Amino acid sequence: MVLRNHLGQFIAGKTLFLGRVASPLLAEIIGVREAISWLKEQFSRTRLVVETDNLLVKQALEENLVNYSYFDSLVFDCKTLIKELPFLSLSAVKKSANQVAHCLARAFISMSGSMEWDTSPPSLIPMYSF
Repeated sequence: MVLRNHLGQFIAGKTLFLGRVASPLLAEIIGVREAISWLKEQFSRTRLVVETDNLLVKQALEENLVNYSYFDSLVFDCKTLIKELPFLSLSAVKKSANQVAHCLARAFISMSGSMEWDTSPPSLIPMYSF
């Protein structure tokens, strides 16, 4: 998860180990839920845009369909959190726009916990990624 300001500059970042997840779609919605929870705790009074490079996740968060799957329960969790953040909106972006988040994920793939940065990105993230 990467938090940037309106100029695209790094504000904060966080990695979280999810363990084994059955599919990339589940991993993405779990990541979105964790990101929204983190934003609620740290930045609840700030205008926020959550970007995902998974169009299916964005569509699921905007639709009112429910089929009682595990995925739908995660979507419901996200929607509940979103209602508590009046300044939050969703956006779908191309994978290339999520380069910093992907660099963090790849760098900490073997990590068994989580890490947060609140001043500058870790040195392993090239500055050209921003």
